[in-house]
Amino acid sequence: MAGRPTARRYAQAVFQIALENDSLDQWSSDLDQIADTLGNDDFFAFLEAPQVPEREKLQGIDTVLAGVSDLARNLVGVLVDHRSVRFAVKVRDQFGALVDQHNGVARASVTTAVPLTDEQRARVQDLLGELVGGKVDATEDVDPQIVGGIIARVGDHLIDGSVTTKLRNMQDALARPPAQVK
Repeated sequence: MAGRPTARRYAQAVFQIALENDSLDQWSSDLDQIADTLGNDDFFAFLEAPQVPEREKLQGIDTVLAGVSDLARNLVGVLVDHRSVRFAVKVRDQFGALVDQHNGVARASVTTAVPLTDEQRARVQDLLGELVGGKVDATEDVDPQIVGGIIARVGDHLIDGSVTTKLRNMQDALARPPAQVK
């Protein structure tokens, strides 16, 4: 299967088209709708079924995705033609990453023991932005098992300031034999 396009290559092609047409927001919206629609198991099976003629598949795409641009529907047609419908969600995600990179935005995942206030959330995003040298848009998860503190992931950076990890590190340090003095 060498030479078959990947989700990243589709996303890069779409991104170039969106840049040329100044339509990044429109494409983002269209790709969200496409990913949601193709996430429907029945519609996905319909598009992947070899016994369904391509003409019927294209008519189905035009009907179900009537709200997206013609170019976006063409993308779905290409995905169907290349038997790559399964890439739809990854194309959307890769496109989003390219848009973020273009806009100088880094995505972060932040886990705390309790929900953050708006002020705390803004402070965390500012601190993470200083770390990566740009704007950070963070999603927040709450996990009471970390007891306190914060765990943040931005790209390849992982900051684990959770109480659970600090306690585990302290426990490991106490379990080690003392250093031998020579």
